[in-house]
Amino acid sequence: MEKVISLTERIKKGDRAAFNELYLLHYSALQNYGRSFLSAAETEDIIQDVFLNVWLHKENIDESLSLKAYLFRSVYNSALNVLKKKQSDQKMSDYQQSIEYLRYQYYDPDANEVIQSLYDNDTKNTIDSAIDSLSPRCKEIFILSYIEDMPSKDISKQLDLSLSTVQNHIYNALKQLREKLRRND
Repeated sequence: MEKVISLTERIKKGDRAAFNELYLLHYSALQNYGRSFLSAAETEDIIQDVFLNVWLHKENIDESLSLKAYLFRSVYNSALNVLKKKQSDQKMSDYQQSIEYLRYQYYDPDANEVIQSLYDNDTKNTIDSAIDSLSPRCKEIFILSYIEDMPSKDISKQLDLSLSTVQNHIYNALKQLREKLRRND
């Protein structure tokens, strides 16, 4: 009577036909099982890796254990690893987005007080320089009107000038300031 050699024993001896038989026997069930965790493409990759691992380590197969149970457990563990990696990648992506957001916030002049202060000081210095370049009378009238918010009638009384002279100085000051500030942009 001839001894029947098990599929596992044949695979351990390097029988490629036995390995193909194992693959055909369990592939569909492993595919369905893996797809309950992952996409079809990811499941396909895992199954290929599991069967490759079986073939590469065929000499170490324990004949007392179920090869089917080993295959399902391997697919399960590999699927968990893929899910953990996805979760880790998502956390890393979220972390990188947070860092990027903070970096943009840091350099945003509207959100960063230091940059806003520098920007405000730079703008203030530019405006002060433009105002200083006005003639003394024009500068005096402009400051009273726009800085001290004094009405034109009150300026004309205080400086003993006609209202039209005050308005002409304000008009000329604004015109000169626009031109000087436009050149600084």
